[in-house]
Amino acid sequence: MALADKKFDDVHDKTGSDKDKLKDEFDAGYLSKIADIPDKEPALAALVYQIGLMQEEFNEIRRHLVNDVGDGAKGDTGATGPKGATGSAGAKGAKGDTGATGAAGAAGADGAAGTTDASKLDASTLPTSKPKTKNKLWNNRGVVNVS
Repeated sequence: MALADKKFDDVHDKTGSDKDKLKDEFDAGYLSKIADIPDKEPALAALVYQIGLMQEEFNEIRRHLVNDVGDGAKGDTGATGPKGATGSAGAKGAKGDTGATGAAGAAGADGAAGTTDASKLDASTLPTSKPKTKNKLWNNRGVVNVS
């Protein structure tokens, strides 16, 4: 809640040495003298009483600001609220382009000379699934087969 506009006017407009003269009278205890003899100066005694009430009010405001509000930067943080509903999933993005086919590789070197000794065959380079064309060798889990 914001403070309302002030409802009072300045009590005086004295500055410098003129204000110092007022302070000298205060320091001399003039307000206390009036408070000690309220019957002799009833109007001034009433003002002294009201000034005392305002001073008590200012002290209470100061106490509240220091003890309850703190530095005034911000109030305490409240408890975290519940998580809101999850929104729907967004649409899938477009499928990317696969790009152009690369150039054909160079022709392979001629194979090694064949052998009729089956124990010397290297089946590690043979395809592992049966070729669709006939009379081709393939590696069927370590066993060389002919399609």
